[in-house]
Amino acid sequence: MKKTLFVTSNRLGDAVLTTGILQHLIKTEPDNKITVVCGKIPAPIFEAVEGVEKVVAISKRKKSLHWWDAFKEIDGFFWNRIVDFRGSPLGFLPTARRYLWKGGSDTEHKLVSNSKMIGEQQVIMPSIPVVFEQIPDHLKISKDRPLLAIAPTANFYQKQWHYENYLELARKLTSADGILPNARVLVLGAPGEDAQARPVVDGLPSDQVVDFVGKTDPYEAAQLLYQADLFVGNDSGLMHTAVAVDIPTVGLFGIGKPAVYKPYGEKSLCLIGEPKGEPVTRTETVNDDGTREVSETLPLDYVLGEVTEFYKKLTT
Repeated sequence: MKKTLFVTSNRLGDAVLTTGILQHLIKTEPDNKITVVCGKIPAPIFEAVEGVEKVVAISKRKKSLHWWDAFKEIDGFFWNRIVDFRGSPLGFLPTARRYLWKGGSDTEHKLVSNSKMIGEQQVIMPSIPVVFEQIPDHLKISKDRPLLAIAPTANFYQKQWHYENYLELARKLTSADGILPNARVLVLGAPGEDAQARPVVDGLPSDQVVDFVGKTDPYEAAQLLYQADLFVGNDSGLMHTAVAVDIPTVGLFGIGKPAVYKPYGEKSLCLIGEPKGEPVTRTETVNDDGTREVSETLPLDYVLGEVTEFYKKLTT
C-alpha cells in the first residue's frame, strides 16, 4: 500500500492555503493513502476531504515535543511520499519522494511558493470541498435572499477594521440600491472573537443577520461561506476559507504581508490601507476645542466603492 505523509500548519490560514495541494495529490495519485498532520484548529477541514485516511491533530509543545506526539500517532516509519510545509522532523523520515518547505519570500504569494515546493509552476488554488446537499440542516441558509458574509475579526486587533465600518458597509451593500439588495448578512468569527463581532450582530435587524460568531469549526464555517454571494473580511483564516470555497472575496489589509497572504485569484480583491503597513484600526483624537477627529487608512467610502465595482464586474 502506497502512503503519503502530508504535514501542514497549525494556523488556519496557512493550512487552508495548502488544501489545493492536497486535492492535487489525491487526484494525481488516488492510490496513495494520505495521513495529514496539522494543528487542532484546521483539523476538521482535512477530516472532510475524501481520500484522506487519517488526520493527526497536534498542539504545540515546548522543545518541539509535539512532533514526537505526531510521530507516535502516524502509521509507520517508511513513506512513499512526504510533503512537509513545516520543515518538521517528520519530513526527514525515509521516503521515495520528499518535498520540504525551506522558507518563502516576502515578495511571492504563499500559494505560488507552495506550488513550487512540489514542482508545479502553475499556481494551485486552495480548495475546500463542499457539497450543498451534504450541508447539515442547521447550517443551511434559505436561498430566498442573497447572502453577504462578513468576518469583522482577526487574530490581532491591529488587523481589525472598525466594527462601525462593517456595520455601515453591510447596510449600504444590502440597501435597495446596493449590489445585494435585501440580502441576509452572515457574520462569522472564531470562538473568543465575540467582542469585535458582537456590535455588528447587534447593530443589524434580527430578521437580516445570521449570527454564527464562535459557533462553528473551520469546516462548518466553510460550509456556510459556500452559500454566500460575497465575502468581506480582515486578513484572516476565514478570508482564505472564502477563497477556498470559490466565492467572491474581499480582504482588507494594513499591517501584515499582502504580497504573501492577500486573497488570490480572479474572484478576489485586496484593499490595502494608505499609508501601507499601518494598522487598519481607527485612530481617534480630541482637538483642543473638544471636537473629535477620526482618521482611517481604509475609509468606508473607498471600501464601499471598490467592493461595489469589483462585484459588478464579476456579475455583469
